[in-house]
This record gives sequence, structure tokens and C-alpha cells, in this order.
Amino acid sequence: MRIRSCLHIGIIESRAYSLLSLLSILANTKNMDKQEYSEYNPAVMIIQRYVLNHLLKLFLGASLVLYGVMLIVELVQIGQLVSGNDLDIFILALIPTAVFVLPMALIFSILMALEKLSVESEIIAMQACGIRRSSIYGPILGLSFVCMFLHVGISTYLGPLSMQKIQSKLIQKAPEKVYAFLTEREFINTFKGITLYIESVNRKAKRLTNVFIETKGKTHSVIAAEKGTIDVRPSGILMRLVDGSLYMESKKSLRYITFGEYDFFLEADFRRKLNIRSADTLTQTQLLEKIRGKERTPKLVKEYYTRFAFPFLNVILGLVGLQFGIQKPRSPRHTGIVVGIATILCYYLIFLMADRLVKGEVLNPTLGAWIPDIFFLFLLGAFWAFKRLRQRKGAVRLRA
Repeated sequence: MRIRSCLHIGIIESRAYSLLSLLSILANTKNMDKQEYSEYNPAVMIIQRYVLNHLLKLFLGASLVLYGVMLIVELVQIGQLVSGNDLDIFILALIPTAVFVLPMALIFSILMALEKLSVESEIIAMQACGIRRSSIYGPILGLSFVCMFLHVGISTYLGPLSMQKIQSKLIQKAPEKVYAFLTEREFINTFKGITLYIESVNRKAKRLTNVFIETKGKTHSVIAAEKGTIDVRPSGILMRLVDGSLYMESKKSLRYITFGEYDFFLEADFRRKLNIRSADTLTQTQLLEKIRGKERTPKLVKEYYTRFAFPFLNVILGLVGLQFGIQKPRSPRHTGIVVGIATILCYYLIFLMADRLVKGEVLNPTLGAWIPDIFFLFLLGAFWAFKRLRQRKGAVRLRA
């Protein structure tokens, strides 16, 4: 028991010594007036470097964790088309996923950093030595603006370029692994102009059993075959059906044909399978050309302005962190994580609601892109006004 108590006393003394050393550094700032405070102050610079260093460590850690989660999701989507040798595709996939990683890593790092400073009473020690709370706002807002500018560059240029390269590489590899897109007992729309249904697929033997095909176009036809195969050739994807029948219908005639073998080429459309939207591969200048041309739609207009509105979320999250990150020393821990998750979920729900209203042509697409940011700015302004009013009432009571 004596050894444990001595160790405990030693830990307390070491922490007290570090706190006293910090107080000695900041002692010169306690009696400064406002003019002196606005000038260069080494103590303030030390505090800002300390906060920035801690903030960057948390930001990098959160980014790595979130990137790991995003890569697992990407691997589930494109894992059937890529292998361990396709490292360039995974590296390219890191660029567009940054638009989701940056805001989430930012809010979590800010809230966790401020929570640590609050719980360990470091903010109280700074204020006791005359350092204003606003001194720690600089690194936080600076990181928020850096994330915003990076987000804009990725959304408008780097992200679409990387998606173009990913799409071209995956489409090149897709015919080689076409069997990965064939699911048993489901209607398949991966191939252009046809709907495919297969009862069973033997990927090892590369054989199909009980194949049904419906073609679309000027002539409507239904093909049924007992067996089939798909081969990749330089000219394209060849499907060969064995022992089947063909029912063909046109405006003037009906035909019914039985066959021993029937060959035709398939044209694959893997965008839907790979969840690649056409707008995702367009840079901002290409998107603007489409909007100014005949292909203008509310969806494209909203996509254009969303690429500017969504990056502004980083600044809003920085302000949210400043409002809710600083807490009382005895407050429950890990409340910052809860606030961060609630903020992101709320923003996402408002974004989805605005997107639905724009698609239904109820809401202007430009306004729909900026509504989540406007809502959160209004909410932060109302919370700040309420907090200031409460502080003034408390000051009046103390004077009375």
C-alpha cells in the first residue's frame, strides 16, 4: 500500500510540476492590457502550436481509421473485378473518398482535442494565466479552411479525373471477369439492350443452365436455352446458347425458331454495377458545359453547386466544434463523439431531403445545394445568441 501511495503521489507531483512550468511560461501574460495582448506574444504562440500539434495527430489518426472503413466498402463493391496486383485502382479510389473522410475526420479531431483540454483543466489554466480562450480558435479555424480548400479541389477536379481513370480501368477488366456479374435466379440488366435470367451458373466450368433472354428495341424477342457459355474474345463478349428456341415479334410478323446453337455478342454497361454516376466523371468545366447546353437538368445544376456547398461544411463543422467542444472539467467523457455523429447524421438527412425536393422539381436546385449549410449557420447563430444572452443575465445577477 505504501508503494502504491508513493507512486500515486509521484504522478501527482509530476503533473503539478508540468502545470507549474506552464504557469511560469504564461505568468507574463496575466497582467497584459488589450494593446499588449494584440501584439506578438510568445506564450500565445506556444499555446497555439501545442493545440495544433495535438489537433493534427488526432486528425491524421481519424483519417486513417475512416480511410480503412472506406476501403473496405470499396473492396466489397469492386473486389470481384480487381486483385492484389491492381494497387493503382485502390490508390485512385482514395482521392474521391476524401470528400467524405475530410469533414468527418475534422469534426472528430476538433471535438476530441477540445474535450481533452477541457477535462484535464488545461483551458482553465490558460485562462487563469491571462490567455484568452479565442487564442486556441486560430489553429482550429485554420485547419477547417485548409480542409475546405482541399475539398473544393477534390470535388471539382481531382475527384472526377480519378473516377474517369477508375472507370476506364474497371471496364477494361470487366469482360475478363464477366462471370462475376452473373447472379443466379435474378434479372440482370448489366448488358445493354437485354434482360438476362440464369437459373444456375458454374463459374469453374464456365457454363450456364436454363438461360432466358429478353431483347429490347425495334423487334421484341424472347430466347430460351437449356445451356450456354460466355467467352471473351478480341471482338467482344460472345454468348453461345445450346438447344433452345427463339420467339421474335415485330409490327408485321411473328416468328418462332428452334436452334441447336445460337451465337450473339453482348455489349456490357458496368456503370450501374459499379455504382458510377455519369456526373461523377465530369470535371466542373465539363459539368458547366452540359448545364449551358441542351442537357441541362435540375440534377446536374444541383450537382454543380453541391461541389461548392459541400466543402463549406468543413468551416461549419469547425464552428460546431468550437461551440460544443469546450466543456466543464467534470462533464461526461466522449460526448464530443456523440455530438460529431449527430451533426453528420443531421446534415446528411437534410441533404437527402433537399435532394428529393429538387428531383421532384419542388425546390430550386441552387437553393437545394446550399440549404444544409444555411440551416446549420442559422442554428449556430441562434445557439450563439442564446449563449450570449444567458451570459449577460448571469453577469447582471452577479452585479446585483
